[in-house]
Amino acid sequence: MKRRRIWELDFARGFAILMMVFDHLMYDLKNLDYYFTNFYQLDRPAFLFINQLAETYWNSTLRFFGHFFFVSVFLIVSGISFTFSKSNFVRSMKLLAVASLISIVTYLIEEFGGIEAFIIFGVIHMFAVSIFLTWLFWSIPSFISFVLRKLHVNYDPKNAWEGYYDWVILAIGLAVVIIGIESNFWELHYISRLTWDSIPGILFGSKAFGADYFGLFPYGGMIMIGTVIGKQLYRNRVSLIPSVQMNEKNLVLFVGRNSLWVFVTHQFILFGIIYFIGWIFGYQF
Repeated sequence: MKRRRIWELDFARGFAILMMVFDHLMYDLKNLDYYFTNFYQLDRPAFLFINQLAETYWNSTLRFFGHFFFVSVFLIVSGISFTFSKSNFVRSMKLLAVASLISIVTYLIEEFGGIEAFIIFGVIHMFAVSIFLTWLFWSIPSFISFVLRKLHVNYDPKNAWEGYYDWVILAIGLAVVIIGIESNFWELHYISRLTWDSIPGILFGSKAFGADYFGLFPYGGMIMIGTVIGKQLYRNRVSLIPSVQMNEKNLVLFVGRNSLWVFVTHQFILFGIIYFIGWIFGYQF
């Protein structure tokens, strides 16, 4: 029997993803003068206006807080979904494979296309590692129980810690978020050259490199917090607002249910559309 999906989680995830797509569209539009070598030579008022509007948005307070809010929503909902997965270890490995593919493709684009696109630790990379670490933390009681059984010790921490361990995970998640905020994660030190010494800083979120960068602090903590919310509020895996009926063809729900595919492909689609429209109006790379 097919499990009925929880519509509010799909809706929240889908809306956050659509806002991310809009954010990336604004990023592309503000870089029109970088993408097109003859952008200012053609001097087309409509394109200049769009470019300046996107630049204004990108540097606005609205974008700063909106970006953090919608990323937080997406990650917390993803943490809630963590509690529904049959194997989060397998899930993290699949995401890590996707993240590796993104790194390879973006490296080739930068190497042969001349566009700064390389991503070494973007949102999918952070998501994959965070899911793995969260799975690891939640598995500690089971692992200790396994070891104690092998030692013939009559104590089962998995049952003894039931309910209390949620607070441990919540505390760890909050600590990761607070450390990230206290470290001013929005003011990262951007490095132009990748070295082995810089990789830990990129992973943890004190340094930035590439076209997309998401450190484990504070973002990984949001996923951990989401897992606790999922265990507390969605223990029965049913909607908390069952009286609301959403059309199955709703765009936001569709995006929410296919978020990984939308995330992986949307930037290529956006860039293709921008390139095609620019080509029609005489712009050149």
